[in-house]
Amino acid sequence: MTSIQITVPAAYLRGGTSKALFFHERDIPPYGPDRDRFLMRVMGSPDHMQIDGMGGTYPVTSKVAIVRPSDREDADVDFIFAQVSVNESFVDYDATCGNISAGVGPFAINEGLVKERRLGKMAEGYTTQEVRIYQPLSTQKALMAHVPISEKTGRFVEKGEYRIAGCPGSGSPILMDYRETTGGGVHKGLMPTGQPVNEMDIDGHTIEYTICDAAHIIAFARAVDFGLQGNEHPRAINEDKGLLKRVREFRGKAAHSVGLCREPSTVDEDSPILPMIALISEPSQEDAHIQSRLFLDNACHSAMAGAGATCTAACSRMPGSLVAQLMSQSALKDKVFNVQHPSGVLPISIDTEGSGDDGMPIFKTLSFVRTARYLFKG
Repeated sequence: MTSIQITVPAAYLRGGTSKALFFHERDIPPYGPDRDRFLMRVMGSPDHMQIDGMGGTYPVTSKVAIVRPSDREDADVDFIFAQVSVNESFVDYDATCGNISAGVGPFAINEGLVKERRLGKMAEGYTTQEVRIYQPLSTQKALMAHVPISEKTGRFVEKGEYRIAGCPGSGSPILMDYRETTGGGVHKGLMPTGQPVNEMDIDGHTIEYTICDAAHIIAFARAVDFGLQGNEHPRAINEDKGLLKRVREFRGKAAHSVGLCREPSTVDEDSPILPMIALISEPSQEDAHIQSRLFLDNACHSAMAGAGATCTAACSRMPGSLVAQLMSQSALKDKVFNVQHPSGVLPISIDTEGSGDDGMPIFKTLSFVRTARYLFKG
C-alpha cells in the first residue's frame, strides 16, 4: 500500500522576534474545521515538542500568516493571522501579531500582490514601498508597512544594519504603523471598559487593572500584585503553576468585563488568545519607560510582541491608566516610548494630535521598526 503525500507551496519567515509559515489563501483549505486541522497538522500540534511539524514548541514559533489580494480600496492585501496552540487542539484567528505582520509586506511584494508603486516612509539609505495590510478576522482595521525594496527589481531588500532586541544579527528596517488599529479588539474604543482603572478580586485579593485596545487588546496589572518584582525570567514564571493559574483567572475576568467570553471560566474556549495579559513594573534600565512581562496562550512571552508594545505605548497616553501611573514621567515628553522586556527594549514611535469626543488621544503615529528574513520557500 502506498501513500502519496500532498505538498503545499509555503514560505517560512522570521518577522521580528517570531516566525511563521506563510501561505497564499488559495493554496490551503477554506476557513473552517478543515483549515484548522491542516494548520495543526502542519505545525505538529497538539504536542509540547511539536516534533512532527514545523512548530518550535513556543507560542512565538507556532504561528501562521495567510495572505490574499484585498478587495478593499484602502488595502493591498488581507492578512489572516493564525495562532496555533502548542498543547491544545485549537487555532485562534482573533488576534493579530505585530512581529509577524512585519513579514507580510515583504511576502506580498515578492509574491506580486502589491500592484501599485507607492513610496513609503523612512529609512535613510533605502527606497521603501508602502504596503497596506487589512486584517479581516481580527482588528478589521488596516495597518501600513514601509518595506525596503531594490530600485532595480522592486523586491524586498533583506540585508541591513538595523538590530532588534531578542533577535541575533541585523536586517533592513521595516516600519510598521498601527495608528489606525485602535478599538479593533472589541470595537469600544481605546478604553473599552470606560474607566482607566478597574478593580477585580484575584485569589481573595483586590487588584487594579487597565484594559487598552490598540493593535492588541491587553489587560494590564501591576506585577507586584501577582507576587513578582517584574524582572523575572520567563522560564521561572512559566514554571510557577500557581502564578499561571492566577494569571489565567485574571485573563478570564478581564475578558468577561469587555464581552470576550460568556463567563470568566470559559475564556480559553471562547477567546483563547485575547485579551493578552501584561504584568508591568517600573523599568530597571535608564533608557526604558516601563517594564513588562507579556502573556500569550497562558504563558510568558520570551520577549515582547510588537503589537503588545504598541498597545502599551498607546495606554501610556490614557490619563490615569496603570501604564501612565507606573511609567517614568519623561515618557510624556518623548516621541519614542521604550518598553523593557526579557530580551531588551522595544521602542515605539508615538505622537498625538489632540483628543477625540471620548477624551482619548488621536495618534499621528503609533509605529515600530522590525526586521524580517526568509528562512525557506518551497
